[in-house]
Amino acid sequence: NDAANINDNFTTSITVDVNQGSIPTGTVTENVNAVDFITNLYTNASKSTVTNNGITYNYATSVALMNDRLGSMSTGIDAGSIRYYGASPNNYIYFNCDDYSNQTSSTCEAWRIIGVFDGKVKIMRNESIGSYSWDNKGTSSGAESAYGKNNWPDARLMKMLNAGYESETGGSLYWNRQNGTCYSGMTADTTKTCDMSGVGLKNDTTRNMISEMTYSLLGLNTNKVYSDQIYNYERTTGSVYNETTRDKSWTGKIALAYPSDYGYAADLNQCSQTLYDYDNSTCKSNNWMFNSAFQWLLTPYSGNSNGVWFASGSGFVNSGFNAYNECGVRPVLFLGSELGIKAGGDGSNSAPYQLSA
Repeated sequence: NDAANINDNFTTSITVDVNQGSIPTGTVTENVNAVDFITNLYTNASKSTVTNNGITYNYATSVALMNDRLGSMSTGIDAGSIRYYGASPNNYIYFNCDDYSNQTSSTCEAWRIIGVFDGKVKIMRNESIGSYSWDNKGTSSGAESAYGKNNWPDARLMKMLNAGYESETGGSLYWNRQNGTCYSGMTADTTKTCDMSGVGLKNDTTRNMISEMTYSLLGLNTNKVYSDQIYNYERTTGSVYNETTRDKSWTGKIALAYPSDYGYAADLNQCSQTLYDYDNSTCKSNNWMFNSAFQWLLTPYSGNSNGVWFASGSGFVNSGFNAYNECGVRPVLFLGSELGIKAGGDGSNSAPYQLSA
């Protein structure tokens, strides 16, 4: 268990703001392990329950954290992963900094904490790095159709985000913070200029903070699902289009959010629908992961060779979008379990948490 590697010398000190009408903050008053800090915020807060699709969840409303029970009533109510949810939780964190000894909005990017999973903190870039194809291979380059191939370990977007593909067109541009040509566009094998010089990873300090993880790549061929259902499809009960040409998992460093991440980011007290029906003002205004642009997700559509799940600009989540389409890309990654948070920040937009490198 990665949690066993946590440095026991870190201690947590939390200040809770209970001003009416605001989300209370966990202000870090001394250096603390990041996993411990978020876990303790949830554990020490009062709980209330919310039921969605027959699953009862514990909500720590004062700190906008919930436990997902791994999408199953058979998992203890506090025994799953801890996630931030709601309209505007205090889950901002500085990452990809020029200088980790002087973390400000000028030296760092703002990312968002999705939650704690398997003893590690999972984060997502707050802003898109641009719109790119998930994959736009054609039949002459290994796809079964002219609309791309929905296999993440071979996807051109994966290769752009991660290390080790420098010899390929567009490979590792984000990882190395470079400008170049990459594959992207709604015609098979087309390219365009892809400038990562202003949005890519800035230095080795940042790269070394990223933990290699194994991501499950199971999908499904329907879109009317609740968060618990898609969570289980993603990890255990789902399938892939063709087991001889598709991988069921991928081990790497930079990926994308799951549909379940988007689903659980909504306040289920306010948004009780399937993910396909999240396109209403209540769901959108109570989901911190929503923005007004199309966003790629990680999960493939299992019903054909080229479909991929996405979150739409109007808020709903759907399957089967052709991989060669261009959507917003918000990189997702796990931080090393040993990383801490410095004293000072409270996770708000104006005072994000600061990592101790």
